[in-house]
Amino acid sequence: MSKDLTSNTNNRNISKNYLIEKRRRKRKIKRYFFLLIILISVSITLCLKLNYFNINNIDVIDNRNIPSEEIIKLSAITKGNNIFYTNLKKSKANILSNSYILNVNIKRKLPNTIQIFIQERSAIFYIKKGDIYLIVDREGVILEEKQKIDSMKLIKLEGFDKDNYKLGEAIETKDERKLKLIGEITTMIENLQDGVPEPSIVNIEDLTDIKFFYGDMMIKFGTSEDFTTKYNRALNILIQNKLIKKSGYIDVSFKGDPVFFLKD
Repeated sequence: MSKDLTSNTNNRNISKNYLIEKRRRKRKIKRYFFLLIILISVSITLCLKLNYFNINNIDVIDNRNIPSEEIIKLSAITKGNNIFYTNLKKSKANILSNSYILNVNIKRKLPNTIQIFIQERSAIFYIKKGDIYLIVDREGVILEEKQKIDSMKLIKLEGFDKDNYKLGEAIETKDERKLKLIGEITTMIENLQDGVPEPSIVNIEDLTDIKFFYGDMMIKFGTSEDFTTKYNRALNILIQNKLIKKSGYIDVSFKGDPVFFLKD
């Protein structure tokens, strides 16, 4: 009986000590957590107040055609402002208002630098609308309106003359296949070897009668089926027979050997 009482007493003591130790650990954890919150709060306050984190540099990266000064102005990011106060989401939206910019990524580089990474749209084509030239990229997006394009190396795009448009958006067309085809044509042109000329006009008004023009020499493709193969065959004839400055047509719209015709 005495042993049982002693055993029970020991168990109660152990249980009591365990509870006391558990409470101590909880108090320590609460104390550490409270200190951590204070430390974080102080750190945040210092970050927002210290001149050490004021913006000294704004770096614009990968822009080729749009001046860095214009991009920085659009961003509304100002030197001297605290790097953590700067609203990067709003700055990104501001920069994307320029129709020549496809995408933008803005990063903070501590302690005092903002980096703006730019992906630009490239002007490839133009569409003639009365006295205005619409500058167009590979996705059919209208980049800008211009009165003159003499200094720009662009390809005339036919087949959208009657369609509506808004700056910064793709041409409104009833046939979305045309927009996809613009991208395909752009890729073919970008892959031309050095010395191989680009067409002066691309006509996709009728998708069953696609035509490229090299001056007065027309290439008839028919549909866009096997487009790249047809284009390579036409270019071989165009170059090997020195037809670029001639007048006539090359027909690769059918299966079999292509033909060409020269006007007198």
